[in-house]
Amino acid sequence: MYYYIINPAAGHGAAHTIQDKLRNELKSLGIGGEFVTTTGQGDATRLASQAIAKGYTTIVAVGGDETVNEIINGVTSDTAAIGVIPIGSTNQIASQLGISSWQQGCTVLAARRITEYALIAAGDDFFLSSLTLGFETELPDSQPAPDTSLKGRVLHLRDSFNHARNYKTIKCKIKVDDGYTVSAEVFSLCVTNQKFINPTAPNELSVSITDRPSKRQIGNLLLRGGKAKSLGELATTNFQGKKITLAAEPPINVAIDGKIIARTPLAIRLTNRRVRFIVEKVVA
Repeated sequence: MYYYIINPAAGHGAAHTIQDKLRNELKSLGIGGEFVTTTGQGDATRLASQAIAKGYTTIVAVGGDETVNEIINGVTSDTAAIGVIPIGSTNQIASQLGISSWQQGCTVLAARRITEYALIAAGDDFFLSSLTLGFETELPDSQPAPDTSLKGRVLHLRDSFNHARNYKTIKCKIKVDDGYTVSAEVFSLCVTNQKFINPTAPNELSVSITDRPSKRQIGNLLLRGGKAKSLGELATTNFQGKKITLAAEPPINVAIDGKIIARTPLAIRLTNRRVRFIVEKVVA
């Protein structure tokens, strides 16, 4: 039983535009179901919770990372599976699951290959992909979205480069597993479940700390969207644990997949709560 939660605003309205094509594709694959649309922030969590109560076994996010994360927080069943049809402006979770387009998302759903992950808790929020602080988190607040013209994109890239070049590192303290504490000057910091990045790895928190990159690295980072995956490739320090406490001076915003959810200090822990995702390929 498939339950599709559509964010009509995802991808600047793309989800609304392709609804008829999407439904026809799903029907042709034999995985039609109930379709509902969100009307505001947090609605996907409520709808996912209702779907579980009704007995649905597959909850599908039709949207971007924000829609997926809301659904994660609404699916409390250990036996239900979450699918993703990526139509958002940011689709990092779908990409990591091996899904690059909404058409491929449909065929992956039909194949129903499942991998289980442990969720991470940050305060009252559960997530799977990435929690960040530093340059990546502050950039959206300091830079407006560019217009669609070539001139607008070039000006935005220039402003973002200047922001990165002048960005001051943050004094952070990271306490690991109630044991040792790491003090560092941080350009950017990312926390994720290492199994999400590498399916053959065990469920464990992975912390990547990035020092200030060179001008060339900043340019490459911005051209690739400044996402956590790109930042992780620049990391000079990596360590693992089950519980991380982040503190910064001064306090700074913390984001999950680009959405600001809290400020430091913040405790982050790997939980016993599992989520089953439908993926492109299961790695033994």
